[in-house]
Amino acid sequence: MSTEPPFVLFTQAACPQCETLKRMLALPLRGAFDDQIEVVHRQEQPEQFETLAETYHLSRTPALLHRPSGKLLLDTGGLGAVKAFLQQG
Repeated sequence: MSTEPPFVLFTQAACPQCETLKRMLALPLRGAFDDQIEVVHRQEQPEQFETLAETYHLSRTPALLHRPSGKLLLDTGGLGAVKAFLQQG
């Protein structure tokens, strides 16, 4: 059985939307999904980021990936959409 979290958060430096999404996960959602999300940072983990980005056809950050289904959430600006996406896990 895999111990990988079901979700991946793709992020990178100098990305205001990435910071907004991280704040959303920490504050309104109170970290409720933290144990289910692996953060992959473009500059800090370039090989892992590129491999996953290529596999799932990622075109921009921030993005959330649901590993079991392969679905990507690119529209991460709304709390409702992010919460609904994370609740499928």
